[in-house]
Amino acid sequence: MKEELRQTTKHAGPSEELQFPEEMEFNLSDFALFLSVMKNREAHRNVLSIIMEEPELELTEVHVEEVVLNHIGKRAIRLDAWAVDSRNRHYATEMQNDTEKDDVRRRARYYQGLLDTPLLKSGRETRYKYLPSTIVTFITQEDIFGRDLAKYTFTEQCEEAAGLCLEDGTTKIFLNMASRNGEPTLVSLLQYMKETRLDNPEIVVRDERIRKLDEIVTEVKQSEEWEAVKMSILSVGIERGIKQGIERGRAEGRECGRIEGRQSKIKEQIEKKLVKGKNAEIIAEELEEELPVIEQLIRELKKEQQ
Repeated sequence: MKEELRQTTKHAGPSEELQFPEEMEFNLSDFALFLSVMKNREAHRNVLSIIMEEPELELTEVHVEEVVLNHIGKRAIRLDAWAVDSRNRHYATEMQNDTEKDDVRRRARYYQGLLDTPLLKSGRETRYKYLPSTIVTFITQEDIFGRDLAKYTFTEQCEEAAGLCLEDGTTKIFLNMASRNGEPTLVSLLQYMKETRLDNPEIVVRDERIRKLDEIVTEVKQSEEWEAVKMSILSVGIERGIKQGIERGRAEGRECGRIEGRQSKIKEQIEKKLVKGKNAEIIAEELEEELPVIEQLIRELKKEQQ
């Protein structure tokens, strides 16, 4: 929503059906497909199972695009994929293709802190020892640390006493698609996300979890819901002068197109909040969007309802 959409398309006239070019393929690294697949509990479990190196990991809750509100006037967050496992560990997994416009490390810090906000009830009987563990994972296309590792895991440790861990239940993980140095199954998963097909030569371990993930991806791509998502991406792109994206290239177009795939859902959220009497400022805060963007969408909604 905050970024300009660029997506390779075929221009359609008044009587033509909108179509994506045959060569246009979405990968799990694309935001729209990532969200659509991570709605599936088994897919979500397989991804986290490989990341955590826990084959028996089981999930009890799975959500996508979950909004976590902060105090009024403060920035909220929208989690790409959020889950809880059978040990009551809470996971936030983010597909972060753009690592240049902001500090992903500090973003992870903010996410981790805000994740705790809804987890403890108020009252004198509440004890911090009941605060569950949280694992925040950012999946990136580039190596933000420059050490050529596929996985960077951070926990709190004491600088003065070697080996002394704080054990506060927080873990930050950064996954790097650019590296082949790491646990082979994880590396294979990251390469599958980058180019989502089982015959991808960069997949060195065709783990059963990756095979099952591929089956789910295929099912999602064949669903009516995914067709609607693609059409939403396409139609919004045309409205914003999408033809310029043809010259700018397929890669640049896909990166921005993943953001615009959410427009129809955000409009639905705005409409529900308007019914509840909320104004544009409050809606912008709750949905973590810029006020001018929300005001424009409200105008579009009113125009559509006339």
